[in-house]
Amino acid sequence: MLRKLMVGALGFLVTLLALMVTTILLQKMPLPDAAALSSTYWQTHPVQSGVVNTIVQQFQLTGYMLMQIWVLWLIPLAGLFVTITLMGRDVDGGEMAVYLERIHLLEGALTEARTSSEHYNTHWDTLNIKLDALFETSPETWMVIDRSGAIRRWNKTAVELARRLHPGIDSLEGRPLSDVVAKTDQSQLAEALTAAFSHGRVWNGEVHLQTAQQHFLVWMFPLGEEVALVMRDISHRYRGDAFLQSSERLVRQLTEDSVRPVAVLDADWRYIYVSRKWSDVMGLDPQQTLVGYDHRATVPDFPADRRVVEQQLAEGKAVGRDDERRTVGGREMILNWHIRPWMDAYGRLGGYIFTVVDQTEITRLRQQVAQAADRENALAYSDALTGLPNRQLFNDRLNMSLAQAYRQLGKVALFFLDLDGFKAVNDQLGHDYGDLLLKQVAERLKTCVRTTDTVARLGGDEFTIILAIRDRRDAEQVAEKVLTTIRMPYDLNGKLADKVGTSIGIALYPQDGTQGAELVRKADAAMYAAKQGGKNAWRFATTEITIQG
Repeated sequence: MLRKLMVGALGFLVTLLALMVTTILLQKMPLPDAAALSSTYWQTHPVQSGVVNTIVQQFQLTGYMLMQIWVLWLIPLAGLFVTITLMGRDVDGGEMAVYLERIHLLEGALTEARTSSEHYNTHWDTLNIKLDALFETSPETWMVIDRSGAIRRWNKTAVELARRLHPGIDSLEGRPLSDVVAKTDQSQLAEALTAAFSHGRVWNGEVHLQTAQQHFLVWMFPLGEEVALVMRDISHRYRGDAFLQSSERLVRQLTEDSVRPVAVLDADWRYIYVSRKWSDVMGLDPQQTLVGYDHRATVPDFPADRRVVEQQLAEGKAVGRDDERRTVGGREMILNWHIRPWMDAYGRLGGYIFTVVDQTEITRLRQQVAQAADRENALAYSDALTGLPNRQLFNDRLNMSLAQAYRQLGKVALFFLDLDGFKAVNDQLGHDYGDLLLKQVAERLKTCVRTTDTVARLGGDEFTIILAIRDRRDAEQVAEKVLTTIRMPYDLNGKLADKVGTSIGIALYPQDGTQGAELVRKADAAMYAAKQGGKNAWRFATTEITIQG
């Protein structure tokens, strides 16, 4: 009777957890109905802090989903059927353990799904804030207009344009487009809006607002029941020659005074403007005037693959290379260079902007920093005596091996070794010979395993080995090889040490545990059992000792 009550309770709990996990997953899947239901629920039930409140809200959401999505009733019906079936049969302790393990997995899945949901909600809120900031600070005029012609969203630039007609205006909410663009200037915009709403067409073109005395490039993007209107001010294109001459002087001055090597070329690769740094990097005479000369004839080897570069530029693509080596005046330089097309006022190819950054000194400094970091890492994660991974790196490697085995349904064997006879070498020959023995043991252990396995020294005469195995027999074979290899005599600078062995404790994942600390503890205990049983032996954490004869 007690068993049936427990099975019934567990069946109810498993069914409830499965229903809650399905509810959470429905919110993540690209199902419009489920997403809309979830959004409606969370809008009316703000997320509350606290574990109890979170659980209560999750139960409420599950009930809400059940009332709206009838197919979810299949889960409680299936749970009821399975529970009744299990209550009618005998369940042994092993099956009960399986049920408990599945409940644990479902609880973990529920927690992970909840955490993922909160993460995505937070990320989405952050993205919305960034998009709002980008929309508000854009130099273009942005407006969203509904079918009635009323403005529903706008940015600061749109308000500034509206103030040309209505100086005291502060908000455009619900106002007609004529409050921003005078009715006398709306004929072309009105036709484009009608086409966008009726046919869903994207439109772009140039519009002259005579009332505002401005020229705009205009884009319209259909958004279902609304249209996004984007206007870019291009009035500067219609200004006089004096303004153009001033602009040309400004561009020339900015280019020549640039701290980086910069060259502005025309479509035939002739120099128009060149910075003073350009000649230094190209290896040219700084007194030579480059304006009007063809770059391809002046510096024929840069860029080296010019035909490919010209083809990509002809397609309107920007081209560049990083960390390209070039010898200038006998000195090797590392350069980052980029070439991008520039367009004239009519949208035609005007030429190219060629920029170069000298990375030689920065690269040298980065290499020095990287080398220093490698040395620091080697000192931080390696045993100073043997060069093997130390305790910290061993723990990292163990956790990585367990994680990989979990993902691939693999197995791991953890060896815990303690040398037999090491104290006698230290006492009789001295610590220098003991250190020499530890170095030789480390080298022998590395020959017993693959390069993908890990041999580490925890301290003193304690070593560990992390093995990826297929079955228990793999661990036994390596253990036998280690015992045989360690027992061979050692030549310690002319002194013979022939009574050194090792005791090995072995813990297996996942049989003996799923956490690194748990496996280390069991392997350590098995090692002590092997040592107490006569030394020079290996023993599994869960089986009888096996002694190498």
